[in-house]
This record gives sequence, C-alpha cells and structure tokens, in this order.
Amino acid sequence: MFENKEWEGIHYSRFIASWMNVGGVIKRNGNEFRSWLMQMTINGKHMPEQVAWDIYNLATNGKLELESNARIYLKEKNTK
Repeated sequence: MFENKEWEGIHYSRFIASWMNVGGVIKRNGNEFRSWLMQMTINGKHMPEQVAWDIYNLATNGKLELESNARIYLKEKNTK
C-alpha cells in the first residue's frame, strides 16, 4: 500500500504536483524527475536517493482499473 509520506515537512504528492504543474513529465525511467528531486536543498538537506525513488514510485504506480478508465475517458474526450 502506498502512503503519501513527508520529507522535510512536504508531502510526496506536493513534489509530484509541483513537477507536473510546470509541465514536467514523469517518464518511465524517471531519471530527470529523480535528478530534480535530489538537486534541491530543503532545510539545508539534499533529498536522499531512496526518498526520490519512493516519490517516483508513488507517482508512477497507478491502479490498472483506474488507468484503463482514464485511457477510455481521454480517448473519448479527444474524439469529440
């Protein structure tokens, strides 16, 4: 089960939303996203690699049934 944990008082989902809100894309290997996470300094600390992986995993591990529904919705929306 995935949990929206915090790192330095910031929920993992806030990192994901911030990246995506400025046009960032989380690709399958996640290298650029994880590099961005680990380069920032918050409260004088750099993000550990394991935390970056945990955030990436939270961002990329959807539920198959929900993804199937979203795919159908987007396809139908784009054909109208």
